[in-house]
Amino acid sequence: MIKAERLGAVLVPEKNHAKFNAGMVLDSGKVHMLYRWSESSKVWTGTKTGLLYLQDFVSYAELTSDGKLVSDLDEKGFIKFEFTDKNNPIFTQDPRIVKFEDEFIIFYTYWDLKISRVGISRTKDFKTVEHIGVIPTTEWDKDAFILPERVNGKIVYIHRIEPDIQIDYFDTFEDMLDREFWASYRQRIHEKVVIKGEYPWENLKVGGSIPPIKTEDGWLFIYHGVANDREPFCYRAGAALLDLENPQKVIARLPYPILEPTEPYERVGDVNEVVFPQGAYIHDGYLYMSYGGADTVVALCRYNFAELMAELKNHKI
Repeated sequence: MIKAERLGAVLVPEKNHAKFNAGMVLDSGKVHMLYRWSESSKVWTGTKTGLLYLQDFVSYAELTSDGKLVSDLDEKGFIKFEFTDKNNPIFTQDPRIVKFEDEFIIFYTYWDLKISRVGISRTKDFKTVEHIGVIPTTEWDKDAFILPERVNGKIVYIHRIEPDIQIDYFDTFEDMLDREFWASYRQRIHEKVVIKGEYPWENLKVGGSIPPIKTEDGWLFIYHGVANDREPFCYRAGAALLDLENPQKVIARLPYPILEPTEPYERVGDVNEVVFPQGAYIHDGYLYMSYGGADTVVALCRYNFAELMAELKNHKI
């Protein structure tokens, strides 16, 4: 079985707020990390909406290629929308980063207490950011990102409307914002599913975690599964391979999780029993992975990349 080598927490709580659920990308020797900066009211509103937050936005940190913290914007933030009505706040959560066609595309949860949608922004330097738009689905949608390159000329969009993971194909980012496309999505959702929960550790739902990484054997896809075997639930990470030319085809999948809560910073926090991966890169033969621990810290772990790929090839579908 593949097991994670834990590198510990790289961003930890300060004062009354938490830092967790970080996407990251390695570029020119730097690791750009976008993470969720949150101040919680500690009020639990239910399994759908979770904790009620007083502040919740995306901030930036830089790491070395071996996972050491260089700098942190902290409360300054990187993606957040100002709001004047406290009863209608706009929160940005759980960012993923994809380097795509000479810029970095950022996908994040755009939440206004009524519905969770997917926001899209872009940057070239992680100093300035341009907002592209919010995908106008009428469903709760999150855990979204794209492949880092087009497949058969199309942008491959992976996202999650509960309880499964879906894939859609678009010519442009503007097409993703087409209300007509999303208006009848529920009627067609069965045609879009790429991964369903199949094992006990993902018996409630699954969701995309890390933008897939291209390998010679397929797209390496790290996702998360949620189960009801712990309180209030348990988030774990799984691994699969998607076909290079047809990403909707799963060609290998591990039957067991590659990461689950075992450490104190993963088991106890604002939301207990959670490991939530969002970013990864390959460096010196290792797959480095960032994840949120118990909705409180950003932690890192790594895997021997060759061993992970060999294990996946032992579980072909």
